[in-house]
Amino acid sequence: MSSTIFTRAFDRRVRTLLTVLGISVVVGGAFGTHTLWQANMEQGYSPAQPLAFNHAIMAGTHKIECTYCHTQALKGPHAGIPTVADCMKCHKEIQTKDGEGHLKEGLAQLNEYWRAKTPIPWVKVHDLADFVYFDHSRHLQPHTGLQCADCHGDVAKMDRVTRVNSLKMGWCLDCHMQAPQKNTPEGWTTRAPIHCTTCHR
Repeated sequence: MSSTIFTRAFDRRVRTLLTVLGISVVVGGAFGTHTLWQANMEQGYSPAQPLAFNHAIMAGTHKIECTYCHTQALKGPHAGIPTVADCMKCHKEIQTKDGEGHLKEGLAQLNEYWRAKTPIPWVKVHDLADFVYFDHSRHLQPHTGLQCADCHGDVAKMDRVTRVNSLKMGWCLDCHMQAPQKNTPEGWTTRAPIHCTTCHR
C-alpha cells in the first residue's frame, strides 16, 4: 500500500515548483544585493542646494584654495562649512549688482540669510555612514600626497557639486592597500593602515 495519498506526477510537480522557487530566491537575492549594495551606488549624487553656490567660479575662475573656505580640513576630522558671516567677509566688499544694476541672484539669497541671521541649510553631498571615522587632516598631511580632488573630484570645474567617487569601504581600501609611496612612514607594508579600527572606532 502506498505511504502517500498523492500521485507521483503531483510529487514531481511539487519538487519542480520548489526547485524553481529556490533558484528564483537565490538569483533574485544575488541580483538585489548587486543592484542595491554595489560600491558605486552613490556616485553621481548631485542634490539641489538652497543657495546656488558655484565652485567653478570660486575655485576655478578665482582660484580660491579649498582650505580658504573649508578651514578645518587641515586641523581635524571635519572640513567645515563656512558660516554666512565667513562668506560676508568677502561679499560685503564685492560688487553685488550685475551690469544692469540688479542684485545678482546668488548674492541676493546670501543677503537674505545674512539679514535673517540664519545658517544656510546645505545638503551634504559627501556624507559617510555614521559608523565610519574619517579625518581630513590626516589625509591632507604632506606624506600622503593626496589632494582634495583625489576624493572630491575636480570641484573647480563644477557648477553644482557632484559626488564622483563612491566613498564606500572598497573604494577607500583600494587606496589604502596600494604599495607604500615614497613618503609613506617607515614600517608600513601598505600605503595606509588597513586594520578595522582605522576607520571603525
